[in-house]
Amino acid sequence: MSYSKRSLNNPPDDYYYNLTNKQKRNWRKTTRKIENEELRQRFPPFNSTTNITVIYLHYKSTIDTIDALIIKAKHTQRYTIDTESENDKRRNHGALIQIQFVHSIDDSTIMLIEAAYLPDPHSILFNRIKELCSIIFNSHNEIISWGPLEKELENLNHLDLIHLGNAFDPINLQFLFREWYNGLHTHPEMERRNDVITRESLSMDDEPDDYDDDMNNDANNNDKWSLQDAVASTLNQFLDKSETINLWRCGLDLKLDTWKRTLFSRHGYDKRTEQQKRLKMKQYTMNDCIAVAQLFFHMYPRKARNHEQPQPQTTTITVTSTRIILDVQDHLSDISEDELIKILTPKFNRPEPTLAKALPNNEPPTLTIEVTSEEINKFNSMEEQIQQQQSQTPTTALTKSERQRKKNMKLKWKQKHHPNFQHKIIRPIYHKYDYRKIRAQLKDDDIYTSHQITINKNKLEVSIGFKSFSEENQAREKMPANYFSKEQHKIKWG
Repeated sequence: MSYSKRSLNNPPDDYYYNLTNKQKRNWRKTTRKIENEELRQRFPPFNSTTNITVIYLHYKSTIDTIDALIIKAKHTQRYTIDTESENDKRRNHGALIQIQFVHSIDDSTIMLIEAAYLPDPHSILFNRIKELCSIIFNSHNEIISWGPLEKELENLNHLDLIHLGNAFDPINLQFLFREWYNGLHTHPEMERRNDVITRESLSMDDEPDDYDDDMNNDANNNDKWSLQDAVASTLNQFLDKSETINLWRCGLDLKLDTWKRTLFSRHGYDKRTEQQKRLKMKQYTMNDCIAVAQLFFHMYPRKARNHEQPQPQTTTITVTSTRIILDVQDHLSDISEDELIKILTPKFNRPEPTLAKALPNNEPPTLTIEVTSEEINKFNSMEEQIQQQQSQTPTTALTKSERQRKKNMKLKWKQKHHPNFQHKIIRPIYHKYDYRKIRAQLKDDDIYTSHQITINKNKLEVSIGFKSFSEENQAREKMPANYFSKEQHKIKWG
């Protein structure tokens, strides 16, 4: 049969319904790819007109991040929401919740909640995330989704994060779009395709068997627009849906370090493939939210002028990224790993508190650690003693053990007296961690130490030194209590 005439909306009766369930799934999968590529050829890529800040929420998130989002949520009345799920041939697993804070027509924050990597439900961090969700889904806020909101969240109800019984205004833009479009086009001639039912519930290799029942339900399919078709017909842009069926529980945030495991690499582990695949999936999740918001403002332009609320002036969230454009043919190997993550990972910067008001003459706070003259004299006398010992035996070179003993003497004095060794963080540690793994993990998270790392195997804890007070504070934000736990060891080292 001709591929150019294939359509999910009108499968050939004399061919399609004689296939087995597996053959039908393969036929639909191939048809979706063909239709996706046809739209790619006809329209330019979807382009966001909004400045976007992307925030990941998972067990590595900080309380400060959640608190800043709570302040934002209290001053935002309009959101878009989407979800992604993964199917393991037995049931659907909710993997991702995308919530876009629509601050204005030009400015948004997208929050990506990684369901498979949330903190313990009894932890303070989880309760703060739950509090944030209760603020969003409350106070008569507008929650815009492409399809019924209950359908979007049905695979994530077990998380106990979002309760739809609260007082908010759900807007099913997919339902409203059909009437709005038909009102503009009295005699529409549309080539409409099915919005693949529960597209997030499909796996990489299979789909639910009940899809065929949905295809026969004309009331459900003939009146529905897919988001891709709506964007093409209204905005004349191509919204790529090739990432729809995916391994959404892979861990999108590069800070989770799940990219260190082989998941998307076909011929052995490839770091670039693992990282880039997650970044493409991230762009896909962003575009789904942004496209819904742009369609909403296109349909209701008056909303763009009257919805923006005053923002708080006590907290500033810096917008760092507008849109990530990925090209599978680019040459990321020309830059280092640190540069790749720094360039491609959106940041969420929160200003550090200042004590300027509490100090006289508005002098900035400083930390001063002075070494007494007695300590300096003691160190100098020790240096003189070593030099005298060396001068007494000028013809004999120091042995390896003597050189090491000299280094040990200097180190012990510095550890006791030098300012660079007074800033330490102690964390519990899983017994399989060693110095190599600790140093590698600290380096991956851009935590800079004074190279003073001491493991106490009896207490199962590690002491890490830092050169300055500021570096110690920065490290505390990146090193929660479970930073060297058994779970972290499994994630990073298998």
